[in-house]
Amino acid sequence: MSDLIQDPYAGAATDEEREAIYQGLVHEYERKKKVYDDFSSVWDMQHNVQLDIEDRFHKNILTLAAGSFGVSFAFINQIVPLQEALQTNILVVAWLFFGLSIIAAILESRIGSLIQDKLLDNIEKNIEIGYEGRSYKKANRLLVMLPTRIMNWIAFAFFVLGVLCLLYFVYINMALR
Repeated sequence: MSDLIQDPYAGAATDEEREAIYQGLVHEYERKKKVYDDFSSVWDMQHNVQLDIEDRFHKNILTLAAGSFGVSFAFINQIVPLQEALQTNILVVAWLFFGLSIIAAILESRIGSLIQDKLLDNIEKNIEIGYEGRSYKKANRLLVMLPTRIMNWIAFAFFVLGVLCLLYFVYINMALR
């Protein structure tokens, strides 16, 4: 036989030895298939998480921040005209916070996608390592997802600050008139 293909039965003198080798090969195949199936299901789950991350929190923040822009424009146009509004700098700060919230939400989406790509790569590497019979490392999910959680909180904080500034601006222009 070729040097590249080794005969697993080479050196087996009896049928019992060949049967033991065969059973060992079947066992190894089943072990590798289980590793593949286990990691394949984890990979599928992570892939679904990746799709969900890109579709969840930032979508809400984007919608709310953009809607808050719209509410503030409607307030300026229909309730208190811009020329008559008091302390418009507070409104500008609210808009700044809403804009920063939108930017943070978009960055969170991108960071989450990059992290999920890395997790999927690690799962594929762990499949190969599992095939070789070596132990593999589990990713610390809390640490891995920390950057997206931080960006979520930053987007949320900017949104809340924008809402507070907008509410203060509305209060000044409605209650103090």
